[in-house]
Amino acid sequence: MMAAELVKGNMTLENLLDGIGTTMDVVAGDRNISVSSVEYDSRKVTAGSLFVAVEGFSQDGHRYVGAALDRGASAVVVSRARSAEFSALASKGVALMETDDTRRALSALSASWFGNPSRKMAVVGITGTNGKTSTTYMLESIAKAAGYEPGVIGTVDYRWKGSRIPAPNTTPESRDLQEIIWRMGNDGVNFLVMEVSSHGLELRRADDIDFDVAVFTNLTRDHLDFHHDFNHYFSAKKRLFEIVNRCRKMNRTGVVNLDDPYGATLFGDRAAYGYPLLGYGEADGAAFRVRSGSIVNSINGISYRVDAPGGSAEVKLGVGGRFNVFNSLAAFAAARALDIPVDAVTGGLSSMTTVPGRFDTVSSTLGFHVVVDYAHTDDALSKLLVSARELNPTRIITVFGCGGNRDTTKRPLMGKTAVELSDHVIVTSDNPRKERPDEIIAGILTGIKTSNYEVNPDRKSAIGRAIGMAGKGDIVVIAGKGHEDYQIIGETKHHFDDREIAREFIAAREGR
Repeated sequence: MMAAELVKGNMTLENLLDGIGTTMDVVAGDRNISVSSVEYDSRKVTAGSLFVAVEGFSQDGHRYVGAALDRGASAVVVSRARSAEFSALASKGVALMETDDTRRALSALSASWFGNPSRKMAVVGITGTNGKTSTTYMLESIAKAAGYEPGVIGTVDYRWKGSRIPAPNTTPESRDLQEIIWRMGNDGVNFLVMEVSSHGLELRRADDIDFDVAVFTNLTRDHLDFHHDFNHYFSAKKRLFEIVNRCRKMNRTGVVNLDDPYGATLFGDRAAYGYPLLGYGEADGAAFRVRSGSIVNSINGISYRVDAPGGSAEVKLGVGGRFNVFNSLAAFAAARALDIPVDAVTGGLSSMTTVPGRFDTVSSTLGFHVVVDYAHTDDALSKLLVSARELNPTRIITVFGCGGNRDTTKRPLMGKTAVELSDHVIVTSDNPRKERPDEIIAGILTGIKTSNYEVNPDRKSAIGRAIGMAGKGDIVVIAGKGHEDYQIIGETKHHFDDREIAREFIAAREGR
C-alpha cells in the first residue's frame, strides 16, 4: 500500500500475541515461530507472514489460506467455526489460530505488530454523517498553530509532513490503518486527526486505536443500504465512544453535538462512559455554546462568539457556510479538551481558508458565485442551501444527482429538498456506478412535486447550463461530489472535477 523504505523487523508469535485485546487460541504449531508481517491479502504474503482469513463482503479470506501457505505464511488465523477445515496445517509446521471474530483479530494483531503507534501521539477521532472532513481540516490547522506535527486520515486523503496518499476508504482496513499511523509516528507526527466512518466502526477497523478525544457531529439519513435502519447506524457510530472507554489514555474526553437529537441521546447516556462528555452547539447545557445572535455569515467566511469553560472567544473562519460554525465549534471543543491554548485554537481556525469540496467557492467577474460541496444527503443538502440562502442571493441554481449502488431511500428526499430550497434545480448524474442514470434520476423525481427543475443526465452539460443561466447576484450550487476528481461509470473512474468544469464554463462566459 505504501512505500517500502521503512522495514519492520520480525517478532515471535508469542510476543505478537502478548497483551492483545481479544481472545485467540493457538490450536496447532509453535508459539515461538518467527513472524515477518501481518497480512489479510494473500497476494501480499511473503515468507514468514501471519495470514488472517477475514470474511469480507465479496470475498472470504478462508478461501485464500492455501494461497497464503504457497507464498510462505508461517501462521494462519481462522474463524473458530471454520477451524476444523484447516486441522491438516499442524502437520505442515504452520501455527494455526482460531478466534470468534477474524476482523477483531486482524485489528488486534496489527496494532501489536506495529507497536500500538496510536499510544505515542494525541489522537482525535471524529464520527457522524456530516462534517467529519471539515472538522479534521480545522483540527489540523489548530494543531499546526499549537506547534504540533499533525497527521490526518480521512475522506480526501491520508496526509502528513509532505506525504499524501489518496484515500480509497475514509477509514482504512485495520492493518493498513495501523501501518499508516506507525509511518506517521516514525516521521515525527505527534497529533493524529482521523475520520472514523460507520463502516470502519462496524467492520472493527478502529478497535485498537487509542483515542484521546471522540467527536460526534450528527446523524442523518445515509448508508442505510449497509446499516439497514437508523438504530443500527447509530449503534455503529456509538462504537467510537465504546472504543474510547477501553483506551489507555489518561485524559479521555467525548465531544458531542447537543443540537442533534442523536447527539443529545448519546450525551444523555454519558454515565455509561468512564470519561467526561462535553456538549457543543446552541442548546442549553452545551459547554461550548454559540452566543445567540453572534453569527456573521458571508460567501468567503464566517464569524461568531463562543462561550466556553474559562471564558468566551471570537472565532473567525476563512470558509463560508453556516454549518461550518458547528464544525469549528466541534474542533474548538476537541482542541480545548487536549489543553490547546485558546489563542492557538482561534489562530488555527482563522488561518484555514479552504476545505476541498466543502462550501468551496469559485468566483466570477460577472457578479455570480459558484459553490461546490460534497453534500450527498438530504440533511447536508438542506444545510448547504440554507447557508447559501442566508447570503441573500438573487437566485439559487442547484445542480445535483445521487450516487448509484448506494442508499436509494435518500433520492426522493434530496429531490424534495433541492426544489424547496432552490429557485431552479438541474437534476443530473453523480457517480452512477453500475446503475442506469435515468433510473437514479427517476428515483429523485418521485420526491419533486413542483415545476422549478429540469433534467440533464450529463453532469458537465448540466454544470454548463447552470453557469450559462447565472446572473448578477446568483449563487450556483453544485452538490454531491465535492472534492472528488472523478466520476464512476460502471466500474471505471473517469477524471471529472466539478471545480475544474465550473472554472472552464466561467472562463468561457468571461471571454478568457
